[in-house]
Amino acid sequence: MINLSNVSLQFGGRYLFKNVNYRINAGNKISLVGVNGAGKSSFLKLLIGELLPESGKIIRQKGINIGYLPQDNIIHIGKTLFEEAKSSLNTIINLEQKEFEITNKLSQNNIHEEEQNDLINQLGEIHHRLEELDSYSTESKIEKILTGLGFEKNNFFRLTDEFSGGWQMRIALSKILISQNDLLLLDEPTNHLDIDSLKWLLDFLKDYKGALLVVSHDKHFVNQVTNKTLEIYNGGFNTFNGDYDAYLKFKKERDIQTANLYEQQQNKINETKRFIEKYRYKATKAKQAQSRIKKLEKINLIELPDNKTKINIKFPESPQSGKVNIELISISKSFGEKVVFDNISFRYYIRTKLDVN
Repeated sequence: MINLSNVSLQFGGRYLFKNVNYRINAGNKISLVGVNGAGKSSFLKLLIGELLPESGKIIRQKGINIGYLPQDNIIHIGKTLFEEAKSSLNTIINLEQKEFEITNKLSQNNIHEEEQNDLINQLGEIHHRLEELDSYSTESKIEKILTGLGFEKNNFFRLTDEFSGGWQMRIALSKILISQNDLLLLDEPTNHLDIDSLKWLLDFLKDYKGALLVVSHDKHFVNQVTNKTLEIYNGGFNTFNGDYDAYLKFKKERDIQTANLYEQQQNKINETKRFIEKYRYKATKAKQAQSRIKKLEKINLIELPDNKTKINIKFPESPQSGKVNIELISISKSFGEKVVFDNISFRYYIRTKLDVN
């Protein structure tokens, strides 16, 4: 389906990964893991072509359909919820439009017999293709997925403009699940789901026949829907056949072993440096010291797992606030006819000894 050959990606001179090779096959169920900042979201964007690699090739199967759900910044406007969900079925929509146009032409009285026969043949091909795509159950499929993700039927014909950010993400997820995709790329898909919607999504993905690549901090979710792990680790790719729990066990053992090897290497390096400093200017040992300098330069340094950059942040001392910090008076908020809260008042203030007494 998708083949990566010697692919590298960097930002600001820092490689996220370099000269990596990987293949996603039909039906693969993969969990993509790595420390924060390792490049997981960037990797998904590479696969859909939103980012281009610095070097290497990404070869996608001809005609492959990929559904991609980013973490945030999704907004739908101008259509009803049901129309927006259906818009993901581009192939069916185009075929239905052609069907409508041909039917109108066939209803004309002045059409020639040869043209009529040609249009009838085209219409037959369209009907055959629509049957292959199971287009006649489209509306029930859309309804099933929307309700599964927590939308109430009385909201199907509300404008998408009226839905809040979390529901916008659910709309995007519904479109990906409705469309006929060969591969789903899901970046933290559970962030905006409640328990019922999450359970429904788990059941849906367990039955999904296409390939899946998911990034998620939800351990239970990943264990349920994937059976392979792709790890971005120290600028490279590690693959592991097994669920997320099995990968974590492997990772813990590997990290302990790597830390031990790192400590051994550092002790050896420090010992070598002490020898060099002690004997580099002594004629009888200078040759040995130079030899060890060259060996140091050729050492492949072991990196500690999950190295994280420490960030030091200092905030200036804030001025003393007033007694009342926040006060809301008769606040209301709604999305269309959906009232979130109405006419509420709230005050937050600093309690002092005087207030207590």
